[in-house]
Amino acid sequence: MLRGAGRTTVDGGVIAWQAGDLVVLPAGSRADHEAALDATLYHVSDAPLLAYLGVRPAEPRFAPTLFRQARLAAELDRVAAAPDAATRNRISVLLGNAAQSQTLTVTHTLWAMLGLVPAGAIQRPHRHQSVALDLVVDCSPGCYTLLGEEFDPASRAIVDPVRVDWEPGAAFVTPPGMWHSHHNESGRPARILPIQDAGLHTYLRSLDIRFRP
Repeated sequence: MLRGAGRTTVDGGVIAWQAGDLVVLPAGSRADHEAALDATLYHVSDAPLLAYLGVRPAEPRFAPTLFRQARLAAELDRVAAAPDAATRNRISVLLGNAAQSQTLTVTHTLWAMLGLVPAGAIQRPHRHQSVALDLVVDCSPGCYTLLGEEFDPASRAIVDPVRVDWEPGAAFVTPPGMWHSHHNESGRPARILPIQDAGLHTYLRSLDIRFRP
């Protein structure tokens, strides 16, 4: 939920939400959204995957789940305060659903991860075989992502990268297998929420996530 407040009625239950909350619903749910304040919702679905396979969901794989903004912020602050946070490739909280005990992802097909890029920091080059839909939760001018097909070990940089400048509420796609790094030259912390088909790739053991120094 990018802004506003409201509620979602789903399968006889009611989920009240506000800006910064994240709601996950199983396929086949009848959900009615009602805004108490003008609201902007960012929606990601694995329905195109099912359509491509020519299948329909037979039963819910998990219950409707609400991740509160306050809890997400508290967990992200805790990770950022860890003594080794500055040496990690990323400072992030991976959202997990109790029903996905094997993949530890937000659904059996999708993974969602709220990440922090501190002021002056670089999330070093990495790649994976999942497609990432990257939502810029908040940032100031000077935050951007570099993407490229190759990584040069000698220069320790992405070769001939494409630059994607961030804006709050904007979204961009990181294609599978492409090297990418996130940069924050704004002087203020920034947050990003990649949602990927990494639940499926984790199950298939094909995620192949790699990092570079």
